[in-house]
Amino acid sequence: MKQLLLTFLFTWWIALLHAQPLLTPVGKNTGSGSYSRHFQQVISAWYNPAGLSCLSSFAAGIYTENRFMLKDASLYAAIVAVPVHAGAFGGSITRLGNTSWHQQRLSGAYGMRLGRRAGVGLQFNYEATSVQGFGTTGNISFDGGMLWHISEQWHGGVHVYKPAETPVVYSGGVGFEASRDFLLTGEVICTGAFTSVKASAYYRIIRQLALEIGIASGQAYNNAAVILFLRSLRIDIAAGFHPQLGITPSTSLIWQLSPAAME
Repeated sequence: MKQLLLTFLFTWWIALLHAQPLLTPVGKNTGSGSYSRHFQQVISAWYNPAGLSCLSSFAAGIYTENRFMLKDASLYAAIVAVPVHAGAFGGSITRLGNTSWHQQRLSGAYGMRLGRRAGVGLQFNYEATSVQGFGTTGNISFDGGMLWHISEQWHGGVHVYKPAETPVVYSGGVGFEASRDFLLTGEVICTGAFTSVKASAYYRIIRQLALEIGIASGQAYNNAAVILFLRSLRIDIAAGFHPQLGITPSTSLIWQLSPAAME
């Protein structure tokens, strides 16, 4: 009976969130900073591997969310980035579900600079779904992206993600770095016949505190966050909002020696 209820629950999610793979976070806009140079961090590079081309120092992060406040629907991710001469290598593990049902993804990525104005990244993933009593199935997927640093303030990029069993996700956007403390971004995401438009704003009020808000035509993408900075540690306390399914609280920790990107 429990397995039947879990199957129904996840089928319900798929019907309501058909615009995104299940392993895509909904508790925070993890792509915030992707369309920039100086706001990149290890979680934004997890969103688009081209962001690895902007990371100049070792970084590690963890992300957790309690999807729609359901006990058995927690998502966890651990991410690491290791810089090399022309870019950085990245790796991550993501898991959603519980002991009866879970989906997991292991990823390895590399991003590199193409001169001062551009960067590219490619990531390969092994995605597995496990159901207690029925075994595990696994598939290979991949995603890649490109960033253009049009000027010191304007940045653009594209990202393509081919999940194992769902339609290709195409996204593209622009970011405006009004200052080292203020970033505006806009993004269009296309999945099959569904298109969502997102916008977000990030403002660092003081050295230790920043605020972030995101709105979108896709309901699961509305979110807000309070961000704390303690030396090399960044703490994001955020929540996603869905009018029917409710709130998804999330927390992320990022340890990065240098928050700025390559100069």
